[in-house]
Amino acid sequence: MRVSRFFLSTLKEAPSEAELASHRLMLRAGMIKRLAAGIYTWMPLGLRVLRKVEAVVREEMNRAGAIELLMPVVQPAELWQESGRWDKYGPDLLRIKDRHQRDFVIQPTSEEVITDVARKELKSYKQLPVNFYHIQTKFRDEIRPRFGVMRSREFVMKDAYSFDADKNGMLKSYQSMYDAYARIFTRLGLKFRPVAADTGPIGGKASHEFQVLAESGEDAIAYCANSDYAANVELAEAVAPGVHRAAPAEPLQKLPTPGKSTCEEVAELLHLPLGRTVKCIMLNAAGRVHMLLIRGDHSLNEIKVGKIPALNNFRWASDAEIVAATGCAPGYLGPE
Repeated sequence: MRVSRFFLSTLKEAPSEAELASHRLMLRAGMIKRLAAGIYTWMPLGLRVLRKVEAVVREEMNRAGAIELLMPVVQPAELWQESGRWDKYGPDLLRIKDRHQRDFVIQPTSEEVITDVARKELKSYKQLPVNFYHIQTKFRDEIRPRFGVMRSREFVMKDAYSFDADKNGMLKSYQSMYDAYARIFTRLGLKFRPVAADTGPIGGKASHEFQVLAESGEDAIAYCANSDYAANVELAEAVAPGVHRAAPAEPLQKLPTPGKSTCEEVAELLHLPLGRTVKCIMLNAAGRVHMLLIRGDHSLNEIKVGKIPALNNFRWASDAEIVAATGCAPGYLGPE
């Protein structure tokens, strides 16, 4: 089509809410238009790019032996209630009622539906292995959508689901998808690393995220430039220092810190680097208050903490619970 007949709607300046360079450029180029928070219209130019990406994904999925189908955006609540995720998925799950007051969801993913398809249609192990995939609209009611189409509420996602006769078959299917993803990212010209990741609410024993290396985004990964090791910080293991820890160079002292209840305030008062302070985290698990100690310049990784058996399903302890357990006000706790 001639450019004179093609619809283009560009902007000289990007809207103020555009945080990332990619978001600003997409808006200025007229690829997307914001309709509401986290909801975008794909304009003709952007849609052409989206369809080209979909074509690469579809070609590699087909090459890997996956079979395409299309599952509905609107799904009955009964399937989600049966899986237990009607309650567990949380506020990201958009729930609706039809005219008969029956409950439905706008799909954030399709495990429930594809499992229902499999249990009705797969009658014999001779039909296995089989891998179904679809490219479909999803909706997750993000509390704070951001970064344009990177963290939107409505988005297009390719999801695939394999069914295998045994563990070895499952591992072969997993490797097939791993290889397909590597080819997709390579064909798209992206610099990426497959990283070991937490399995999240879906569960399981292994997961990889294919992360594009960039300054933007909100995930942090740990990887080695000289090996294949890479992991999301939620799963990466901390390695103990390889050198012997030096003996204390200063005597232990008691110093007053009136009105200073954070590590940052104490470090500033004592003219110390933040890394030389200790942060005290108070959590409640199963009605019992627990104290965690981390370095003052570190942040608590809630996913890692949740993997500790005694802290499963933890929550932050309230001020009253902290006082009852320690006899001390929050902000003035520390190791003995």
